[in-house]
Amino acid sequence: KKFSFGTPLLITVKGKQQVISTGSDVVQACDPRTGKELWRVRYSGYSVVPRPVFAHGLLIIATGYDSPQVLAIRPDGQGDVTETHIAWRLKAGAPNNPSPLVVGDDLYLVSDAGVASCVDVRTGEVRWKERLGGNFSASPIHAGGHVYFLDEEGTTTVLKRGPRFERVARNRLDERTLASPAAGDGALFIRTEKFLYRIQASP
Repeated sequence: KKFSFGTPLLITVKGKQQVISTGSDVVQACDPRTGKELWRVRYSGYSVVPRPVFAHGLLIIATGYDSPQVLAIRPDGQGDVTETHIAWRLKAGAPNNPSPLVVGDDLYLVSDAGVASCVDVRTGEVRWKERLGGNFSASPIHAGGHVYFLDEEGTTTVLKRGPRFERVARNRLDERTLASPAAGDGALFIRTEKFLYRIQASP
């Protein structure tokens, strides 16, 4: 089971660039000029889909299928730093497919089974965790002070951004969708199996 689909991430640590690549059993940081490995963290998991994110000096990754976890890693080590550079880890509510979202110091997650969480990205403290219902492949997005969670049946749950769970709306398209939504030009764009929707307030 040595396959993964995560998008690489370019970060800068202490003035030097690193390319982060998540894979089965391991996340690696490499020098983008030479390809030389800088550090690695090992874990149990495969088919890693979520993209990594970097915030507050921590690299946030999901470890994929079998035993999904979210790891926060300090990316300033050398060699195998599995035992020394994991700042915190989260197992409950970890996603297999949806990517994490960081807004300020809030880390938003949604599991494939529809459990959403808001976590302090600096400490790993869970601020809230709620079941939204449905199954999820799409990643959450932030726009206009709200966080949007789109499930596979086309239902979007809109939450107010913040440390408390506050649902603003729940909107249904009743069409299957696996793609993440996008926001821009004052509108929300959702691609279902059949259509691309532009959704916005009336002028």
